Amino acid sequence: MNRFALKPVRIGARPLMIAALVLAPTLALRALDADAVLAGWFASQTNLHTWSAKFTQTRTLKALSQPLQTTGRIWVALPDRFRWELGDPPQTVAARRGDELVIAYPRLKRAERYSLGGSQPKPWKDALALLEAGFPRSRAELESRFRIASVTETNATYVVALQPRAAATRHFLPEIQVSLATNDFSLLATQVGFPDGSTLRNDYRAAQVNPALDDARFAPPIDADFKVTEPAP
Repeated sequence: MNRFALKPVRIGARPLMIAALVLAPTLALRALDADAVLAGWFASQTNLHTWSAKFTQTRTLKALSQPLQTTGRIWVALPDRFRWELGDPPQTVAARRGDELVIAYPRLKRAERYSLGGSQPKPWKDALALLEAGFPRSRAELESRFRIASVTETNATYVVALQPRAAATRHFLPEIQVSLATNDFSLLATQVGFPDGSTLRNDYRAAQVNPALDDARFAPPIDADFKVTEPAP
C-alpha cells in the first residue's frame, strides 16, 4: 500500500500548514529542513547554463470530467532566453530573447510581440517569472519575485510552493509549485493553480543539462504572411 509522508515545515518563525493527499490510514511524520532544501536547490543552479526537455502539459478544468493533455518541448539559456513549444507540430511557440517576447501561432499565421523593457511591473512580465521560477540563481533573486509559501517532500520529490509578490500577478496566478528530484534537485515539474480551481501542470522528461543551443532558436521564424501585433500590456 502506498504511503505519503506529511512533513510540517517552518520557514523562519512562521509555521506553514502543508496539505497532502492521504492514501493510507496511517501517516509517517517527520520534520523537513526547508532552508537546507532551498540551499541545495540554489547550489545546483551554479553551473547550469542551458537546459532542454520534453514535457507533457496537463490542464485540469472543473467543467471537464477528464483533463486535457498535450506534449511539447522547452529550451532555456540563462539568464534571459527560452523557447517553449506546445503540440507536435507546434500549435503555440513562445520565445524570449532579452527584452523581447514573441508568441507565435503557426497554424493561425499570427504572432504577438511584447517588449519586456521598462521599470514598472506589469502582470504579464511577472507571469514570465513564473516560467523561469524553476531556475533561480539565488534565494534573493527568487524572493524578490515570490514568497516561499512551503517546502514539502513526497515520493522522492521536493515540492516548493511559491506565491507571486506582485498583487496584480497574484490575482490571476495565485500560486506555482516547483517539483524537484530529491537526489540532485533537477526540475521534474511545474504547476500553476488558478483562482477558479483549475490547474496547469508541466511534467518534464528527457532533460538535458547544458546542451549546445544556437541563439537563433530563441528567435522563431515569422513568415511574411503572418499577421504580427503588439498588444498593449
